[in-house]
Amino acid sequence: MTISLLHPEALWIQDDDDATTYFGGDQEWFQRGRSRLDGCGPTSAATMTAYLARTRPALKALCDCADDMRRTRFAAHMEALYTYVTPGNMGLNRVEMFTDGMAAYLKSRNIELTAHVFQAYGNLRKRRAPVEDIAAFVKAGLASDCPIAFLNLTRGSVHNIQSWHWITLVSAEIDENRLDVCASDEGKLVCFDLRLWYLSTHMQGALVYYTQA
Repeated sequence: MTISLLHPEALWIQDDDDATTYFGGDQEWFQRGRSRLDGCGPTSAATMTAYLARTRPALKALCDCADDMRRTRFAAHMEALYTYVTPGNMGLNRVEMFTDGMAAYLKSRNIELTAHVFQAYGNLRKRRAPVEDIAAFVKAGLASDCPIAFLNLTRGSVHNIQSWHWITLVSAEIDENRLDVCASDEGKLVCFDLRLWYLSTHMQGALVYYTQA
């Protein structure tokens, strides 16, 4: 089955100077060099909140650029998220750093959302959730029409995603033995086998989405 966000076009971002269109944010748009290096988590948070603001009138306060998705406006939104979803010395390498920062940001905007978290432990751990559970989580998140923030610390056997990196899932092909997903990553759409990632990664990762309280 195919499942995706209802309005992926809500994540199109127009360049200010030419006809280039991006899909979601790019951490290279941060002003500071340090932020450009470690800002993938805040970028994912900015992409997620922009989508929620643009598709739900009650959540419009989540993003000041909800009515104007030019690159400079979206970059300012990313900077706003960075002050809450703030990387540490090792980047944003724990899901709690994402959810705690988002909780503070939501409070600052007087919005209540419920966080849903899937903690993905590495394949060296003796007891961890079966792969069917991560597929069910992705299905539930996309069915709620929320982008899913995805952290992977090691990419395992998947070669077209970066390690120690956050991206934002927007669609999936799911069946008994298949979990192919597409995501916003650095302003582009990237697709990969999330099932293969889960079965081959040695370190932990996580997935997060939000629903209205």
